[in-house]
Amino acid sequence: MPGNEVFPTWIASQRLPFDNEDIDTTVFDAKFYPYETEDNDQIVAVVAADTVVVLRPTQGADRPFDILCWFQDEQTPQACYNSLCWTKHPSTRNPILCIAGSEPKHIKILDIESGRPIRTIAGHGREINDLAVSPVCTNLIASASNDNTIRLWNIGEEYQQQPCVALFAGGGHKAPVLAIRFHPNGRWLLSGGIDTAVCLWAIPSDAELDQGTENSPYRATKIVHYPHFFSTEVHPNYVDCLAFYGDLIISKAARADDIKDNEIQIWKIDGFNSEAEVPEEPPIPVPGNQTRSSFPHDSRFRGFQRLLTLDIPNTSRFYHRFGLLHAPGMRPILAMGNEQSAYSFWDLQRLDEGIDPKERPKPKKTAGRGKANVLKESLTVLPSSDGARDGARSSTRMRLPIPHDFEADFLPS
Repeated sequence: MPGNEVFPTWIASQRLPFDNEDIDTTVFDAKFYPYETEDNDQIVAVVAADTVVVLRPTQGADRPFDILCWFQDEQTPQACYNSLCWTKHPSTRNPILCIAGSEPKHIKILDIESGRPIRTIAGHGREINDLAVSPVCTNLIASASNDNTIRLWNIGEEYQQQPCVALFAGGGHKAPVLAIRFHPNGRWLLSGGIDTAVCLWAIPSDAELDQGTENSPYRATKIVHYPHFFSTEVHPNYVDCLAFYGDLIISKAARADDIKDNEIQIWKIDGFNSEAEVPEEPPIPVPGNQTRSSFPHDSRFRGFQRLLTLDIPNTSRFYHRFGLLHAPGMRPILAMGNEQSAYSFWDLQRLDEGIDPKERPKPKKTAGRGKANVLKESLTVLPSSDGARDGARSSTRMRLPIPHDFEADFLPS
């Protein structure tokens, strides 16, 4: 059983000095700079309401971080940003930050060195809920919106006049799209939404994205009507966070208003191979069919298998997200915090290594009223196919160790 050296160690915490300290400011998104830096510094950006802060964590200093950039949108009344993604400037290759949210309803691109906006990209008709950058092309940015669509943008200089290169809409989500994530090979895009649907979209090829029209010098926006996989059966409620783990999928759903316990599912699409040729035709919707897939699978089942369910108590109904660290040479770690400042971490490599029955920990006692709860549940695989929920297949039942967790109070230092 892995020791504590596998998991992160708590170092320090400190409140960010927002203008009005008497009002709680929710931090909606935080992301580390994913590319190499000259000094191998770890740089992180956070977004909260009308403010974006870029930080550099420090060790052994009086403050746990240095503030490198502080951007506050003073031009947009009631500005509320909820999403960000890092990328590089198309020509200078300097770090830039894309931010978006419920107001304004467009993507703003910030130059980190100057702390000023350098470009605005408009196109969505309603609020933007998530942003993602392609792992293979730093010019490609995807956005998910309350207008039920996903847009793919190219921020290259040659796309100044028409940056929207693809629109994913029509036969997919029928309600606001809450979360998107690229596959590491850049060929696929996952999405989840308020309609409880999870969609897997094929990213058009470079040739398809670069098509022009006969009578115009501008490139035409590629319309992708149907995803290659669609299901409203994986989760019973809003899907507001998801990620690829290899070709497996990790996704989280909110629960009903009177239930505080969310869940994370680890599952797979039958027949999906991210490196194989994209199926020529995506499946067409059929009335009454809640799952459709263009990948080869047993027709007796719905085309996906739930593998593990992770219980995550004391998490809010909406927009509460997990994080996945999956880097070469490191054990993959899944992490999520809850409303009581408790963080839980799962060592996903244990899924492949298995567990000696003698190492199974005994269940912990439930925390008393008023105390911060930590996770008590083990990772549990759902029953085999004869007892599978909603006709989806599940693998053999097994149990893994409870997650490593700790508590932290976010108080000013």
